[in-house]
Amino acid sequence: MQYRSLLMQIATSDKFKELLQEIGKKKNVELVAHVLREDIAKVIMRGVLALKSLAYRIHLTSTFFTPYRTKYIHAKHVLTMNEAFLRYEKGNDVFDISFRYVNEEMNIDRQFNFSRQVTENVNNFLKRIDTNVYKNINKKMQRKKKKNATLEVSDIPNDNVNTGKIMLLKDDIKVNGDALWQSLLQDSANLKLVIFEKIFLVRLNAPYINKISLPSSMLVGFPTYPSKFESLYTDKKQSTFDWYKNDRINNKPHLWTHIGTGYLYVPNMTDIGCNLKISCEPRNESDVGCRVEVESKNVVEAGPGQCPFDIRHQFTKHKLSGRSFRIVSYNILADTYTDSDFTKDVLFPYCPQYALDMDYRKQLILKEIIGFNSDIICLQEVDKSIYEYDLLPSLYMLNYDGVFITKNEMSEGLATFFNQERFEKLGFEYSVMAQNIDFPKFTAVWSKIDNDKTRERFLNRNTTIQVTMLRLKEDSSQILIVGNTHLYFKPDADHIRLLQGYYAITYVHDVAKKIQEENPECNVSVILCGDFNSVPECGIYQLITENYVPETCEDWKSNAEETIKNISLTQDLYMSSACGTPEYTNYTPQFSACLDYIFYERDKFEIEQVIPMPSKEELTLHTGLPSVVFPSDHISLCADLKLKG
Repeated sequence: MQYRSLLMQIATSDKFKELLQEIGKKKNVELVAHVLREDIAKVIMRGVLALKSLAYRIHLTSTFFTPYRTKYIHAKHVLTMNEAFLRYEKGNDVFDISFRYVNEEMNIDRQFNFSRQVTENVNNFLKRIDTNVYKNINKKMQRKKKKNATLEVSDIPNDNVNTGKIMLLKDDIKVNGDALWQSLLQDSANLKLVIFEKIFLVRLNAPYINKISLPSSMLVGFPTYPSKFESLYTDKKQSTFDWYKNDRINNKPHLWTHIGTGYLYVPNMTDIGCNLKISCEPRNESDVGCRVEVESKNVVEAGPGQCPFDIRHQFTKHKLSGRSFRIVSYNILADTYTDSDFTKDVLFPYCPQYALDMDYRKQLILKEIIGFNSDIICLQEVDKSIYEYDLLPSLYMLNYDGVFITKNEMSEGLATFFNQERFEKLGFEYSVMAQNIDFPKFTAVWSKIDNDKTRERFLNRNTTIQVTMLRLKEDSSQILIVGNTHLYFKPDADHIRLLQGYYAITYVHDVAKKIQEENPECNVSVILCGDFNSVPECGIYQLITENYVPETCEDWKSNAEETIKNISLTQDLYMSSACGTPEYTNYTPQFSACLDYIFYERDKFEIEQVIPMPSKEELTLHTGLPSVVFPSDHISLCADLKLKG
């Protein structure tokens, strides 16, 4: 009742009415941000469901009407004035060098970057520097000449190499102009570059950032991080990251306030309407490079408020230890499958376009994954770019490592992450099923299939099984074999999925046998996660949990033209589903069912906790999944397992 009373006070306030008028007339993002800060933010923070739709409208409005949306900002290297950064890898034909030239009298402060051939001699290299620096000086002189007609531009020399004003020193001795760079690069110690009496100490292969940028979408309450970070000779964990914001709402666009440190930053309500800036000083074990900073193109916007996974996180506040570990399996819905008219108009017409955009969804996905405090994370439908630029870089900073494989030549695939503090990776294998039908256990079954259409359909699939072998650091006698897969999705393909499921479980078991032979003193245990696209009533669940599927199984007849006859399947692992068979792991208006599982060896593990699934009310609040609060059409599975014995 107190929330309803507070809601009524805000809804009837003059400020709230002004807000609605501004949204309808001017799309005034700054006013929206002010009201959010002063009034509505308090309600959202308390989780008042009735105000969420307003937050979504505000977010959508700001998405389309942000006045700074087209601004493009380049990363800026903050080079010291007495150092030149030389980058060269032995055997390459090219070297790169960067330096910052400052001439206060001429009001010049500029970074120069050169990429040159190693076969170039010193004189030609210095002449190129002379030409570029002279151009900048000449421009300044032309401007000054307009103000001072007595100043002669011709008085500024344009050949400063022969006069010795620009030169290269080795051990404080001038280097011969005919010397080739390839010889200097063999021993670059004590090299100095002199430009008009300014001396630059040449540093070879210091930590250096090639590229850094911030994402186009930044939401309150969700992790923000560099959307791209490419570096050389840099240990990201040893590097420093500082975050700043400006205050455009109060007309202070050039005033930057320090707001946080670390690779990840979570914007809060006071950041709405502000641009962010990140400053990184690259480091490694022995050296420090030049600092780089970049501003965001867009401003921080209102997030969706509390998501259903925030409630689930109440059960995963603490990390596990000892023989217990937490595991997640999650189909995160690949971007490649949401960027089509069919997806937008037919599959998910109820989901706002901005909430289908991966720039929005990936923030929710990462927050959800991080909040589970998991030890092992198995993901399906992972875009290669999302793995490389978002998941791996961010999770790496939280002490996770990962493995990734695309499904044959597709742009999406499977990713498995593990906590490096708790596990040592012993190895990683994968198999594209259709390309490896000679796998011994599977060959025996494959040879019995005499339906050519069935064979062709199986062979045309890119379905893959990924296996990661992990040793528990707290008990080195325990080794986990973690399988991750995503099976074929067509409704009339139960027979194909059953074959794929058989391949997956036998392949994982085969890997476990090999590891057991190599480590006879260890206990080797199997886990198989994934999106199986198969309900509990179908043959896959029966095969994995009951070890047997008869030739009379209905799955064999799911497609009349591809019927499989006289084949039964068996497998030898005693497996159960860690999360049981929830009513839904996938929910859309067209289809909803239990399709995802975390299978484990029941004679080797015990279940300590299963993280509760969202309620049907939460799933249907926005018609279906995905939505503004669910980033995928699937629901993540999370369970705590403990090794027996």
